[in-house]
Amino acid sequence: MSKKLSRWICAACAAVLILATNSLPARALSLDPGFIPQSNALELVNLDTGDTIYSKNANARLYQASTTKVMTFIVASELIKDPKNTMVTISENVQKMLPDRSYVSVQLAVGERMSALNLMYCMMLPSGNDAAIALAYYAADGNMQQFIQKMNQKAKELGCTQTNYTNVFGKEDKNHYTTANDLKKVYRYADTLPNFKQIASTASYTVPKTNCTAARKLTNSNELIQKSSKYYYQPCTNGKTGTSDKAGYCLASTASEGGSHYLCIAMDAPSEKNGIAIKDNGAFKDSRQLYEWAFDSLKSQKILTKGTVFGNVTVVQAKGNQHILPAVPSSDYNAMLPTSGGKISTKVSLPKSIHAPVKMGDKVGTVTVLYNNEKLTAANLVASQDVPLYAAFYQQQWFQIAAIIVGAAVVIFLIILLIR
Repeated sequence: MSKKLSRWICAACAAVLILATNSLPARALSLDPGFIPQSNALELVNLDTGDTIYSKNANARLYQASTTKVMTFIVASELIKDPKNTMVTISENVQKMLPDRSYVSVQLAVGERMSALNLMYCMMLPSGNDAAIALAYYAADGNMQQFIQKMNQKAKELGCTQTNYTNVFGKEDKNHYTTANDLKKVYRYADTLPNFKQIASTASYTVPKTNCTAARKLTNSNELIQKSSKYYYQPCTNGKTGTSDKAGYCLASTASEGGSHYLCIAMDAPSEKNGIAIKDNGAFKDSRQLYEWAFDSLKSQKILTKGTVFGNVTVVQAKGNQHILPAVPSSDYNAMLPTSGGKISTKVSLPKSIHAPVKMGDKVGTVTVLYNNEKLTAANLVASQDVPLYAAFYQQQWFQIAAIIVGAAVVIFLIILLIR
């Protein structure tokens, strides 16, 4: 099997794992985190269950700023087989595609040679726009539109329905947008790729000197992992920032503590008011507060247990005494819920009767789980055992075989009589 094919198979498997983390539908409850968020859109997801723990305007279409670079990383990773040992020469076209020097850059020089992996660091940590362009330009053999098409194609593959890319670094454009819900899918997938966790979790990194410049020291713009920052949050494991006038402050990040793992998307926290910059980063604050609330106030609770009987169904034409069939959940289900103040209830939907035969695992009904009278999830109730069909003696196989034999014997006897 070729390396290229192996990479695509791994990527496909990762996508399947992401989309099928939980056998039951992910849910979003109206849980109160105890503070008023500054971000216009937020989504907090428990990575262990796939459940959305908190959501605010998660489907609102917004500018995405440099969180765009997460998708740039994904496509570049799938096009460049060995980024560590792939050397990229910076083309003069890279500088031409950067709108102006006011955009964040790492000052790449025309003709400079750097590994694709180090370009990824330059793109992800300080959010270098010139590094994003250089990486995409190399990966697509100079065809930037083809690279952007692959970004949009990948978004669709990941289930994004409100996302569109027109550039690789997050330049403001009315046709360049996403939602918190879609960005969650993109970031979650990226977090499964080689090198992403390592890069996005690095607080600082030194790019060795090149043929054009001295060594560069890069600092991650995600201040949740910077110990010197007032926003520092030890459980934060990685992240990617984005900031612009129209996008506001944005952050996609993950955090882990006590065996629980979360992903948080914060978008469009105010970055300016009446033309004056707002220095307080609401995306950092909201993300940290959501993580603190989740780790302190929520715990995994078993909601459904496979094999627990939720009701019985009468089986018509069942063999023997198997007229009553217990219905059970098709799988276990756990959910992250507040440790106090909540009430879990269920609503069971089963038919009065069904007809045999029934196979163990066949769907016979549903159970809806409610938390404080709000829908948490719904699951199939399935047959706990096989129920064969009752058959009269003349419907049973042995009788049918015997009838065929006797019938054949009679036909042969009649033929013999006719011959004589």
